[in-house]
Amino acid sequence: MDLGFAGQAVLNTDFGYTVAVQFGGGYEVRVEVPFTLRIDGVDRQIEPGRDADAPAVALLGGQVVSFARADDSGGLRIEFVGGARLVATPDSAFEAWTVAGPDGLKVVCGPGGELSVWSAQQS
Repeated sequence: MDLGFAGQAVLNTDFGYTVAVQFGGGYEVRVEVPFTLRIDGVDRQIEPGRDADAPAVALLGGQVVSFARADDSGGLRIEFVGGARLVATPDSAFEAWTVAGPDGLKVVCGPGGELSVWSAQQS
């Protein structure tokens, strides 16, 4: 499933018990489970809520999305121009990630990878 925000740049990141990445166009991704972040060719395992990981997430600032998809098993993959990449997998017991977008768009990866999708409202 194409998440619809290719071409948007990272405007802000917020690191806490969830990792939030805000993009242009009114899109936001929140990841609540450990995920892989590739920056400068190095894979880092990021665990929300661990302060030591915050500097790596901040490196996404200004990066432009080239590809943003959710797969049928609940995986999230966001690739950036220049080679950075964020990959999150589903959790068996918790919501793993959420994408929110303009006009009410929302995609939630529920426990076990089941995707719930609320489509954007047409004006």
